[in-house]
Amino acid sequence: MSREKILAALRSALAETPLSVDAPPARPESLPVGSDWPDAWARLAEALAPLEVRLRLAKTPAEAARHVADIARERQAATYARWGQELDALGLDEALAHLTRVGPDCCQSLAQVDLGLTSAHAALLESGSLALVAGPDRPRSASLLPPTHVCLIPRAALTPDVSALSELLLRHCDAAGQLPSCLNLVSGPSSTADIELVLVRGVHGPAAVEAVGLDWDE
Repeated sequence: MSREKILAALRSALAETPLSVDAPPARPESLPVGSDWPDAWARLAEALAPLEVRLRLAKTPAEAARHVADIARERQAATYARWGQELDALGLDEALAHLTRVGPDCCQSLAQVDLGLTSAHAALLESGSLALVAGPDRPRSASLLPPTHVCLIPRAALTPDVSALSELLLRHCDAAGQLPSCLNLVSGPSSTADIELVLVRGVHGPAAVEAVGLDWDE
């Protein structure tokens, strides 16, 4: 097709294009960070459902540990790796005493681990995405390499939408003002349909994501 024909086709298509478009839909009602709204967890569960992520609520650390143990049993896990200090107070190692804990510092080892346990620094009620900030004792590989990722969500992490992430990054700057090396947004299990539009889970990351809400004041 000649240049003139291409330009004529573009002009014709543009002439049929409306000069105005409908206004975008209104944003959902905003929710303050760490809100105690009674329906905040329900909002998150609703956002997670289409992502194939189940949310289990815990009212105490002991209940959270039981939920994690239940997930390990359901997934027939034999090994796990977890983030360090942020999860130390939950008694996870005691609840998973029948499993073998693997240190998170070796990617080659983590690729063979059944469960990766992390904590969410933000849980976006609008989309269900879980924000994880990498750092010392918080290797990004713990949420990426094991076939099942278990994310524990503190109540204070409930966040309305992505607009809160810039402040989150600033809070995790180091003493020199350097930003974290990685902010990972988890929006359900890894999935791809690149090959013949066939949906496949677990190609680029975990095939399953489980969430445990920590519904108490820290």
